Amino acid sequence: MHPLEGRTVMVVGAGAISPGWSNGRACAATYAERGATVACVDYRLDRAEETAHIIAQAGGKAIALRADATVEEDLHAAVEAVLAKTGRLDVMHNNVGIGGSITPDKTSLQEFEREISLNLTTAFLGIRLAVPVMRRAGGGVILNTSSLLAVRFLSRPTVSYSVAKAGVEALTRSCAAAYGPDNIRVNCLRIGFSETPVVLSAIHARGLAGEEREQALNTTRRKVPLRHEHGSAFDVARAAAFLASDDAAHISGVILNIDGALECAPI
Repeated sequence: MHPLEGRTVMVVGAGAISPGWSNGRACAATYAERGATVACVDYRLDRAEETAHIIAQAGGKAIALRADATVEEDLHAAVEAVLAKTGRLDVMHNNVGIGGSITPDKTSLQEFEREISLNLTTAFLGIRLAVPVMRRAGGGVILNTSSLLAVRFLSRPTVSYSVAKAGVEALTRSCAAAYGPDNIRVNCLRIGFSETPVVLSAIHARGLAGEEREQALNTTRRKVPLRHEHGSAFDVARAAAFLASDDAAHISGVILNIDGALECAPI
């Protein structure tokens, strides 16, 4: 018996901006590998379909849905579609996030509000919509995605993103306490540095390729105490699958670092 056999997992932010394994795509594939039916949700339907196709090719079960996770009506419609297709929602994984801003004097109010909305509001809405369903079913699991940038800077200030991710962590702890009596566990994945399509595209946007690209990646690789290597999307995925399973039945309110001890390293 696979640990997630018979369960339905909804991954919001399951696509990837380019070929390769984003954290959301790797999590979706790993949930399916462990027996779950996975609802792959993304604001771009084609990206959700790509992830669902990868899962289906590997023999798993997946549904592709489009939703703008900052819009409650969109996300509600996605939850209703999942319930209509599978009859249940056991795990909600809120994985949407984007950064880019620097300091308040160099960030417009619109940019600040956009990052708060994409990183924090999406998690709030995912929880808001999942809890009533899980409460009726007698329990469930909610996973949020944070970043090491919630607690420290790696190279430059990222104020809006850091504030939003710190909010996600506070939201996680608050909801773990609030919904524990309903048998709903709420945990958070705090990711260090993974070489995902988003990260690699940011390096490409700086005009770096070849040797320069490797030098840029090595700058942060050397900061990671564990083998001086970045993590992969599947390091995140395996941690997510554990927290979603009954093996983590008494774990709630945890902010789990997946960073190779980067938080512990000297600046």
